[in-house]
Amino acid sequence: MTAWIRYLIAIGCHYSGLDALYRRLSGAGLVVLMLHRLRGEDDPFPLSISSDTFGQIVAWLRDDRKLVSLDEGLSHLDRPRGTTTLYAVTLDDGYRDNLNLLSPPLDGVPATVYLATDHIGADPIWAYQLVTAVRCRRQDLLDLGHLGLGRFDLSDAHERRRALAILPPLLKQLPHERFQEVLDGVFAQLQPRTREASEREMMDWDDVRTLDRNGIDLGGHTRGHVLLSRVDAATAQAEIEGCTDQIAQVLHKRPRHFAYPNGTAEDFGPRDVELVRRAGYVSATTSIEGVNRTQTDRYRLLRFNVHESRYRTPSGALSPALFFSESSGLLGLMRKMASA
Repeated sequence: MTAWIRYLIAIGCHYSGLDALYRRLSGAGLVVLMLHRLRGEDDPFPLSISSDTFGQIVAWLRDDRKLVSLDEGLSHLDRPRGTTTLYAVTLDDGYRDNLNLLSPPLDGVPATVYLATDHIGADPIWAYQLVTAVRCRRQDLLDLGHLGLGRFDLSDAHERRRALAILPPLLKQLPHERFQEVLDGVFAQLQPRTREASEREMMDWDDVRTLDRNGIDLGGHTRGHVLLSRVDAATAQAEIEGCTDQIAQVLHKRPRHFAYPNGTAEDFGPRDVELVRRAGYVSATTSIEGVNRTQTDRYRLLRFNVHESRYRTPSGALSPALFFSESSGLLGLMRKMASA
């Protein structure tokens, strides 16, 4: 489905009332929005959105009184006769720019921020360490021949973009030990300069306390953002329980909600779901897209990724028709029908 066709279908669905009818017929729903970074900077990954852009989306939801906390949204799903679709906001990892939740136009948004606790007050998640290594490199040649990817001359902008597009998906497929070995090898080749403290990307624990005092819910996201399906049971348990204990120690209360790192169907399994349940969490979110219904497993909640360009028209304007028709699941249903 091309961008223009997708946009025209969304306009037809939204303004004809078909989207609203689909929502009512589908019953009670909860759309969980998945964000990572609240910033307007260029991002090689679909993980950043500016406060102003997200603020417009929030304004649409506030106008319709559809924006709720994750706890309220889950309670809504327990009322099976409902016909309303509500929205909850979640942010993964613990980036410092998440503090923008406390400033206009986002102040008052009832959000849940999932913390990868070993990264709080420390280096960012590995993907952004890789971005920093590429941007702050002392060496231009990156040799990935041992991975079957050839060589990259990072003095060329196209080659930098290509490396950052190709390498992360490959790394995610590797066993955890091999993943870290390859990543360390990339850093050793590029020899990036050390970043200044003022350039830190992650929150520290004082920032976490500030969010907590201002009503932001803090959840778990493992200690080191490991892909749980790539590690053994003992490591997975230590990652989940260690993260939980770190948050509880700082905030003097145990986190209630968890997010699986990366969160695709290949990144966690029944073992990990049970470990999360036993750690005391009442829900866990994935990165699998869809609308949550009454029957949705609370430990396999669906989310829609939100980033700067996701709900924009081909000409670049932010579109309520695209946002609501995508997040209702109607456009996704139409895509499936068209490809069947």
